[in-house]
Amino acid sequence: MKKWLLSIAVAAFVFVPRATLAQTTSVSMYGVGPHGFDWAAGTWACRSTSHISHATLKVTRTSGALFYRSSGENFDNSWYAVYVPKTKTWLAPFIVSDGSYGTESTTQTGKKIVWTGTGYFADSGKTLPIRDTNVNGPNTYADVGEVRSGGAWKTEYSVTCTRT
Repeated sequence: MKKWLLSIAVAAFVFVPRATLAQTTSVSMYGVGPHGFDWAAGTWACRSTSHISHATLKVTRTSGALFYRSSGENFDNSWYAVYVPKTKTWLAPFIVSDGSYGTESTTQTGKKIVWTGTGYFADSGKTLPIRDTNVNGPNTYADVGEVRSGGAWKTEYSVTCTRT
């Protein structure tokens, strides 16, 4: 479950295209509107102090959404980030190579954004609430991922990514 959760950490990182945009987008604009995460497009090197030591995240724009692929030793995770204008909500459905899947969403914007949702964990067969707290910057990103089990939120991982 911990490898899956680490890949979700990178999945909660719902952003995309152009490194130059990263330097010109105000932190207060992160997450605002259908292009609110375009600043994060490109390739990121991610490190974790919890389980998997490193991963590569590649973010690209597709027609109407952003596509993310995170891969590292013994895991592969893919997801889309889709903006819903009517509710000003970002949705991020994901699937992991071990059969785990889920979705997170947020309406928050700015430097610190919290994503919430549910995840099905293939190794345990459980569906649990999940939460990711992201701290965003033009060339760095941090994520603390939590799972709610037994009525309490438990930190499962901490990931830091740097634009490459």
